[in-house]
Amino acid sequence: MKIWEALILGIVQGLTEFFPVSSSGHLVLAERIFGISNNSLAFELITHLGTLIAVIIVMRSKIFEIIKHPFSSTTLKIVLATIPTVIIVALFEGFFRAAFDGRYLIYCFLTTAALLTLTAFVKPVKIREDIGYLDSFIIGVAQGFAAMPGISRSGMTICSSVLLKNDRKKSADFSFLISIPIIIGSAAVELIGRQSMGTIGWLPLLVGFLAAFCSGLLSIKLLIKSLNSLQGFAVYLIILSIFLIGNDFLFHLF
Repeated sequence: MKIWEALILGIVQGLTEFFPVSSSGHLVLAERIFGISNNSLAFELITHLGTLIAVIIVMRSKIFEIIKHPFSSTTLKIVLATIPTVIIVALFEGFFRAAFDGRYLIYCFLTTAALLTLTAFVKPVKIREDIGYLDSFIIGVAQGFAAMPGISRSGMTICSSVLLKNDRKKSADFSFLISIPIIIGSAAVELIGRQSMGTIGWLPLLVGFLAAFCSGLLSIKLLIKSLNSLQGFAVYLIILSIFLIGNDFLFHLF
C-alpha cells in the first residue's frame, strides 16, 4: 500500500466513523474511486485502533465513571444496546458481507439521509432526561442494521434515540459509548476470521493510524457541534446518491 492510499483510507475511516454518513460505505467508494485494494488486516486493525483511541479520549470522563461503577445503569444500557447489534450482525453476516460490492450503496445512503431528515420534525418539548433501558435496546437494534455499507452507525443510533424523544447530546454520547464494544468486537472478529495479516510496511500503518486518529477526533468534535442540524449530512448524502446514479447511468467515471 502506498503512503497516499494509507492517508486517504485513514482520513475516510476517521471522518466517517462518527459523521452520520457511513464509514463502510465511504470506504467502499474510496477504494473504487482511487483504485485502492485494501486486503491488509493489519491496516484495518490499525485504523480502527485510531478511531477507538479518539473516542476514548473524548469520552474519557464517562468511561472512567463506568470503570469505577461497572454495574451502573449506564453499563447495563451499553450491554442492552450491544446484544441486539451482535445478534443482527450474526444473523445477516452473509448478506452484509456481500453488500460490500457496493450494489446497495445508493439505497442505503438515501435511507440514512431520510432518517437524518426525520430528526428535524422532533420538537424540543417533552425531551426525556435520560435514555431508558427499552430505548437502549431499540438503539442497539438500529445499530445492528448499520453493518450494511451505506447505513451509518452513528446516524442510526443518534437518530433513533432522538426520534424516541431523547436529548441530542445524550444521544450522541450514548452513540459514542456503544461504538467502543462494536469497534473492538468487529476487530476481534476480523482477526479471528482471517488467516493472514497481509503484507504492509510500517510507514503506511503509521500514516493510516495517525490519519484515522486525527480525523476521528475532528469528526467527533464537529458532530457534537452540529447535533441540531443533522439535515446538513442528509443533503450531502442525497447529493452523493444523485452523483452515484449519474455515474452508473451516464458518466461511468469509476
